[in-house]
Amino acid sequence: RYPRHAMVFADRPLLLRPSSLAGALLLVGVLLPLGATASAESAAAPPALHTIGLFDPAESRWYLRDAEGGTTTFTFGAEGDVPLIGDWDGDGVDTPGVYRPDEGRLAVRNGTEPISFVYAMPSGGLPVVADTDGDGRDTVSIARFGRLYVMDGLGSGPASLEGPDPLPISLPARTDHLVAGDFDGDGRDEIAAVHGGVVEVVGPGRGAVLGEVGPGVALAGDWDGDGVVTLGAYDAWQSEFTLSGGGAGGASLEYGSTGMLPVAGRFGELPGDDDAPPYRSGVPALSRGDEGPAVVALQHELARLHLYRGPLDGEFGEATAYAVVTFHKVMGLERTWAWEEEDSAHVADFALPLLPDRPDEPDRLEVDLGRQVLFLFEDGVVTELVPVSSGGTYLYWSARQGAWVWSGTPRGDYTLWRHSLGWNCDPVTGWCIYNPWNFTEYYALHGYRSVPEYPASHGCVRIPTWESDILESRFFIGMPIHLWDEYPVAEDG
Repeated sequence: RYPRHAMVFADRPLLLRPSSLAGALLLVGVLLPLGATASAESAAAPPALHTIGLFDPAESRWYLRDAEGGTTTFTFGAEGDVPLIGDWDGDGVDTPGVYRPDEGRLAVRNGTEPISFVYAMPSGGLPVVADTDGDGRDTVSIARFGRLYVMDGLGSGPASLEGPDPLPISLPARTDHLVAGDFDGDGRDEIAAVHGGVVEVVGPGRGAVLGEVGPGVALAGDWDGDGVVTLGAYDAWQSEFTLSGGGAGGASLEYGSTGMLPVAGRFGELPGDDDAPPYRSGVPALSRGDEGPAVVALQHELARLHLYRGPLDGEFGEATAYAVVTFHKVMGLERTWAWEEEDSAHVADFALPLLPDRPDEPDRLEVDLGRQVLFLFEDGVVTELVPVSSGGTYLYWSARQGAWVWSGTPRGDYTLWRHSLGWNCDPVTGWCIYNPWNFTEYYALHGYRSVPEYPASHGCVRIPTWESDILESRFFIGMPIHLWDEYPVAEDG
């Protein structure tokens, strides 16, 4: 089993496995394969082009692609390591390193030796490689709980990341990965945060937007040899690189498989006679109990679609299954809990249904009772899609009313007007609901242990208990909630 570490995602810490996709998305840099060295002649030559590569966390295998299209592979690291790459000794050659978050150790190599040095590092952090002082040596900085700590050297930095640090850098809300490069040509690397697809420099000069990468993983490199570092991107779901700026002109390349992690750098002279990584977009069929990088890739894609709010841990558990069934609900597919082989192709067609336009209510809840999905609007934008189970339209005996009653959910426009934390149990019926938000005297949006894919409640709107906890701070008294069967499409004219 993989050890865990924390990263910043959507401005909150998530527990991740270091071999997971999200845990290594920001490890963008350069490396040199085994046995490669830098000569005096190459050191004096103009900088070479940056090229791209991949790391397969399942096998600790690196795939480096040279400018001629050849591939060189090698293995380095062990199960649970976080892959890092950089010029650790300032000799102009970039070599691998691995960070072990549970142990708080950084192991690097500077040539053919399996391990050249081991450094103590803060544990439980999210590393990013950069030469921030321009001395020609890359160092590893650490992000924790929305703050970035820039390290002065390998294994050095603040004595304790639990206490105050003289120069912590606050990261933008909902930062999901980082990228480093000398974007302004001053000889020092800048670190940029990627949030909502926007790449923004942090620290000195913060606010400079470098560009947008959409759903892709940001990369940095000199793609055309003009000496200017520009952005690139890797679509981890489609397994496709796009290199922007200069002569690259937005060139695209399909390379690798979903779940592999992108790198970019000046790799030096490579043999280039190995097989390229197997190509695959999307993930294979997955279901409850499955584990590994393919599950991490699926979780990351579901999170990007605002369907998944659990840990990116590579375990296909209940939270992943609920996100999958919600995907199926929105797409109008059979409401199964397993990811089918053909679902990967459906991702490209994923789109929200027509939703009401309510400009006077930028923060609100829309409950689509037909699809059994709740849409959370914040600042006028849908930020979360949550599975629900509403009234099952069956007769049941109500001990409180002493009669048979119909289990229907009211339709219409309401507001959340009463709230209680934790489990609330009716002393007459014995029924218990979790974190209820009442929108009428007798009906509420609440957490519940059983939330099937179909309407099943006595009339309230159920969501999974863990979703109720995650979304607790994003609901509020007075928040509008609208319940409808299907929003009508306006006729032309």
